[in-house]
Amino acid sequence: MFWTFVEAAQLADGRVTFEGAQAHHLARVLRVRRGEQGVAVANGREYRLEVLEAGGGRVVGRILSDRPVEGEASTAVTLLQAVLPNPDFDAVIEAGTAVGIQRFVALQAERSIARPRSDRLTRWQAIAASAAEQSHRGIVPEVIGPLPLSSALGQLAGSRLLLLDPTARISLAQAADGSPRYTIAVGPEGGWTEAELAAFRDQGATAVSLPPPILRARLAPVVAAAILVQQL
Repeated sequence: MFWTFVEAAQLADGRVTFEGAQAHHLARVLRVRRGEQGVAVANGREYRLEVLEAGGGRVVGRILSDRPVEGEASTAVTLLQAVLPNPDFDAVIEAGTAVGIQRFVALQAERSIARPRSDRLTRWQAIAASAAEQSHRGIVPEVIGPLPLSSALGQLAGSRLLLLDPTARISLAQAADGSPRYTIAVGPEGGWTEAELAAFRDQGATAVSLPPPILRARLAPVVAAAILVQQL
């Protein structure tokens, strides 16, 4: 069963129509066929479809039923992640989407070795969309950046800020207090500078640690997010 996201304009007269690159992906890559069923997600609802037509640059599905999106965690987690080399940052977005992160803010930290090109954001957004479909998410996570620290901190209103630090005495599990919204800040492999740490403290961040062993920067945010998303 395929799972994809659509715009409201693609729904009309009890049908969903796919054209262009989206139709090509369904027909040529996923090889959907007439009679096959799938789900299209739009405006917070899941539409169960039966494919009526697949070919000629177009896929059309008949809506069998619909319901509100299910499966999204009640805890909203934003990841404020210092940019990493492209393969590592790509992996963070893919795995982070799979575990339930709702928003990614890429940060150009002082010790970030990577300097992504301006068009890299489009690639990150495409990875998030693909991972959301593979994971049957109810939303495609937002991806923004890279931003300087001052701008990134301005994106975090209304969430509890947790700064991942392997030397912190408070564990992430201890810091999880049932807040509806968290932001996890994860630095580059070289760590945060003193100036960056001071900026986080001024923002009211709580330094937290994960249990041993020490994890790489591409894995630590995914583990941390999974812990917070699953909190009761």
